Amino acid sequence: MHTAGGPPAGEGRRDTVAAAIDVGSNSVLLLTVAVGLDARVRTVDTALETTRLGTRLRDGGLLDGDARRRTIAAVEAFAARARRAGADGVWAFATAAVRRAADGDAFAREVEETAGVSLEVLSGAREAALAYTAVAHGLPAVRGPLLVVDVGGGTTELTLGQGETVGETASLSLGALALTESGASPLAAHVDGILAGCELPARAALRGASLAASGGTATALAALDLGLVHYDPGRVHGHRLGRDALAALVARLATLPPAAVASLAGLDPGRAAILPAGAVVLERVVAAARAKAVTVSDHGVRHGYLRERLLAAGVPVDFRAPP
Repeated sequence: MHTAGGPPAGEGRRDTVAAAIDVGSNSVLLLTVAVGLDARVRTVDTALETTRLGTRLRDGGLLDGDARRRTIAAVEAFAARARRAGADGVWAFATAAVRRAADGDAFAREVEETAGVSLEVLSGAREAALAYTAVAHGLPAVRGPLLVVDVGGGTTELTLGQGETVGETASLSLGALALTESGASPLAAHVDGILAGCELPARAALRGASLAASGGTATALAALDLGLVHYDPGRVHGHRLGRDALAALVARLATLPPAAVASLAGLDPGRAAILPAGAVVLERVVAAARAKAVTVSDHGVRHGYLRERLLAAGVPVDFRAPP
């Protein structure tokens, strides 16, 4: 891989510009970065489009036609946007919705034909591991055993490890979009029932592990806890959300109608409808791990994926600078 407008290596080499596109069950995310000669990362561009690819999806079912078209259009637009920003490498990956759908492979081929970018469909274990490495690398202050939770639209990934070493992973059917559409009630009891079949929170508690969270649910809750008028990744990244504060946010969201949630300052309107369910998932994981607080990471799967691809291309990369 070489830099846009410059030689591949050596004296005079410019920053390496690269992008990752995250095709999730609820939204499509773009992350474009520039990597300097010192390996430090500067964020060039970020974008989000809520496309609801996983809407009404069941295992082995077909992707919703309208959601499919919205998602492909978003990937095409984001790939073009990244190239205009000078990205040599533009990589895309998909998570729960595409891996669960019977037409997931066909969808991936259509994305490649339309957007000109290959789409890797991540397994649940790989998604969990990438979330973990992104958090562990991006939050260097975290020491000792670490449980990382990533609440997505279709599934929730848990990873227990230490330092930057991934240990055990689990992918659970606890996606914020899927739970919202299911209408499961009482929701907390439903979530607890699924968590009861996963040993990672209990093992984390026994090891005295710290708890960290990535993904849109966690960052939205951090923004609300901070009272942000506009989302600020520098303030959200590393924010410590106490268990009592999290429980208060869950209770507050449960009492608000969807329109009121969507109007909350600092919250992306596309997340409003599914945030109450996602908040319950995170709160129940915190309870199951017997953690006093959860540290929120603005770095997520897309950061881990982009770091992995850049390292494989021979580009040293350090995401530990503030986002």
